[in-house]
Amino acid sequence: MTPSGKNTKINGANSQIWVVSDGTAGMRLQAIALGDALVGANITNQTSLADIIITPSCWLRHLPRLVPFLPKALLSSLLGSIATRLNQDKPAVIITCGRRMAGTSIALNHLSKANGAGTRTIHIQDPRLPPHYFDILIVPQHDPARGPNVLTSMASLNRLDKSKIADAANQLGDKWTGLPAPRVAVLLGGANRRYGISAIMAKDMAKRLADFATKTGASLALIPSRRTPANLVAHLTAALGPLPYAVMDQAENNPYPGILGLVDAVIVTSDSVNMISEATVTGLPILIAEWQSETGRIGAFHDAMMTAGHIAPLRDHLPQKGFAPLFEMPAIVKSVLARLDR
Repeated sequence: MTPSGKNTKINGANSQIWVVSDGTAGMRLQAIALGDALVGANITNQTSLADIIITPSCWLRHLPRLVPFLPKALLSSLLGSIATRLNQDKPAVIITCGRRMAGTSIALNHLSKANGAGTRTIHIQDPRLPPHYFDILIVPQHDPARGPNVLTSMASLNRLDKSKIADAANQLGDKWTGLPAPRVAVLLGGANRRYGISAIMAKDMAKRLADFATKTGASLALIPSRRTPANLVAHLTAALGPLPYAVMDQAENNPYPGILGLVDAVIVTSDSVNMISEATVTGLPILIAEWQSETGRIGAFHDAMMTAGHIAPLRDHLPQKGFAPLFEMPAIVKSVLARLDR
């Protein structure tokens, strides 16, 4: 798969950029976003972007600290068929994301160097490993990793910009454009590694969103995700009753991200860093509907984003002014290219 038809030239050689993942959507899409942006940063049309999905060895997943000390033959065995492809293709850059892929990135890095290929590795998110295991490490600014090869971002990396959103908005049908103003998109997440969504939580969220629509007079564009409990959508549509709304049918074309170019504000459930990050590109009011009080890394992410003026908690009114937009990719790409040139 090649997510972009454009090509680029890395370090003066005709070569590939690889995105290597285990297929986990949130991680894979961040890595593709960076790869696509690197491709788009140049106009030399020399290099392709390859999207490669593998099943990482359990040894690489669970014991990444041992990888730098493993012999070449064992690294090749643990990597499987991608090791052969690495030696054949000799990609200029390999991008991975998430702790589950950290060991694979380290193994690919060491095997490439052992073969004299000179492939550079970029890993996204803090793997809780020494940064020098990677050529470039990109971590959320609220995570502790720091070093000369470490770049930080406030939000998760994504491919959205205002131009892409506007183009997609122009393709929306009457179901969405016919909603009366003010319009508010509601991006619904769901169960995650931190907590499940109980029936009571779903009912409470439905009531909160219906109360918001009643008090603000807003029509709601409801966009569930694959993680959204079916009972939440049922509770929500029942609670909204005669109020104006539209809900995405899984059989129809996804109105996202075009819906972001149609609405006056966006509500996002608190569980998804990626959905929040994408929405902040718009500069619209981004309102966070909490399932429960968020703690740890995601709590720190919310705090940083609120302090910077990108998001706010969901209240019973619609903000009249836009929020500070957040579009980090150009600066990230510039810093990555500068380090690749060293």
